[in-house]
Amino acid sequence: MTPTATTPNPVSDVLSDSHRLRPNGRPPKPTPKRHDPPDRRALLHAFMVATAGNAYGWNYREVRPLTLPPKLAHGVNADCSFGVKVLCDWAGVPDPTGGGFDGFGNSTSIYRHLPHIPLADASTGDILLFGPEGSWHATMILEPGADPVLWSHGHQGAPSLYPLSADSRRPVTVCRIEADR
Repeated sequence: MTPTATTPNPVSDVLSDSHRLRPNGRPPKPTPKRHDPPDRRALLHAFMVATAGNAYGWNYREVRPLTLPPKLAHGVNADCSFGVKVLCDWAGVPDPTGGGFDGFGNSTSIYRHLPHIPLADASTGDILLFGPEGSWHATMILEPGADPVLWSHGHQGAPSLYPLSADSRRPVTVCRIEADR
């Protein structure tokens, strides 16, 4: 189609409607973009992946009190439940032991403080406990499913990732963290 005098030319520099709306010829100021902080469960996933296999960055210490390290610090001192607590602190999730990140608490504190849910309802970041009242071990769920992948700091040389089927300890209890906004 050949442009006519009545057909506006979209690439013309001649006075256009958009130029009339901007008499000084400057482009409009961009609208500031609203920053949406990342989802807490996505942050937990990222921290689990970043710390897994970091045998030299995490030290297994089964003592209390322990101090919370800064985000992605090197030389984290923790046992299994305090490792879970560290990840929750880094992601902005409330203390799963209910102690306000006071340096105390353990897997039985998690068992008593958080609501229990079926394994089928688990999400990334929920805590899976082993033993009666969670007394043996605490892990965090990286990938939910019928055989979820777990993040664990249960020994020197961890954190590590492994499927639930690789751990024969039973019973297991899944506890829902308070990560949803």
